[in-house]
Amino acid sequence: MNTTPRIVRVVCKLTRIPMAEVITTVDSILLKMTANPKFPDPEPSLPVIRRQRLQLINIVAKAKDGATADKAAVKVKLRRLLLSMTTLKAYVQTIANADAATAEQVVESSGLTVQRFTPRQKRTFGVTNTTARGTVKAVCPRTKKDVMFLFSYTTTPENEASYVKTEPSPAATAIISGLKSRERYYFRWATITAKGQTAWSQVMDTVVQ
Repeated sequence: MNTTPRIVRVVCKLTRIPMAEVITTVDSILLKMTANPKFPDPEPSLPVIRRQRLQLINIVAKAKDGATADKAAVKVKLRRLLLSMTTLKAYVQTIANADAATAEQVVESSGLTVQRFTPRQKRTFGVTNTTARGTVKAVCPRTKKDVMFLFSYTTTPENEASYVKTEPSPAATAIISGLKSRERYYFRWATITAKGQTAWSQVMDTVVQ
């Protein structure tokens, strides 16, 4: 059993969002960290961040007049505030990870969030209808040895000669169109490696919309 404490990663998303949202987010973090006993000595200090926040607000208001120098100053002030928030995020992360049992609660009390990891699901063979009538999307697994992929389909799987093959493609997905709506089709896939084409997979069926 693995008993290694899970290290949390703190998130502070302030880039590529509207300026008003940046200010609102910073305000929320300042509010939650002020007088918070979990963070006795923030780095940088909260007064420094408040001052940078106010400077940014003032220069944004001034830049509305259209002065080129003021617009350039907005970028400088914003970059300075974002750098401080990045440093503060690292400080919160250090404090939180001092105790793995309470790490997430500590982060949440700061107004910041914990990065969540969603495990990547293992891909399996699947065929789904698309929004286009008579069209499906086929997806198959892939390995490092696979070079090309191809699919085949039919309405009469008992007749091997009836299968229609797609063109080989480096993508493990294919959009297959021109099928008859409300008809049950049978699909399979194969890969092409350095040694040639693999055997066809087991067949799966679906009713095309």
